[in-house]
Amino acid sequence: MDPLDPDNPQALLHPEGVADFATLAQHLIESARERVRILPQRVDLRYLVNPAVVTALRELALQRRRARVELLLLPGLARDGDGLALWNLAARLPSSFTVHCLADEQASFSEALLTADTRGYLHRAQPDRLRGTACLDDAAGTRDMNQRFEELWLASAPDPDARRLGL
Repeated sequence: MDPLDPDNPQALLHPEGVADFATLAQHLIESARERVRILPQRVDLRYLVNPAVVTALRELALQRRRARVELLLLPGLARDGDGLALWNLAARLPSSFTVHCLADEQASFSEALLTADTRGYLHRAQPDRLRGTACLDDAAGTRDMNQRFEELWLASAPDPDARRLGL
């Protein structure tokens, strides 16, 4: 299944599996101009470390001077080897990447999301299944996702492992 609908960017998409999620994440990141926000669960590392996704994040950080990538992680996820390509990228580009850990009282948060600016999002409600919803052009839906992210971000703290790496 091709998760992208070039004829209707406002269509509600239903990605399933690593390939769909990687394709949508790459597309959203490539479309971003200022900010990408990522709140992954462990299973999301399977598509976030896809070379095309990592390349899109690197290009965003290098080509857009004001671009910011905010990673909001579950406690302990930042040290997970499964996300090594993502963690290495954040360590190499500290002026563009900010890494926070969820507060202890929010550590049971089970959703995952990725937003690109104020237009597009990728969302999963179940923590262990790569099945979700996405839209490439939905200001209202993206605003809701960004608001949820912002609430969690404000209660979070910088990742202590990122500080040790000089992030």
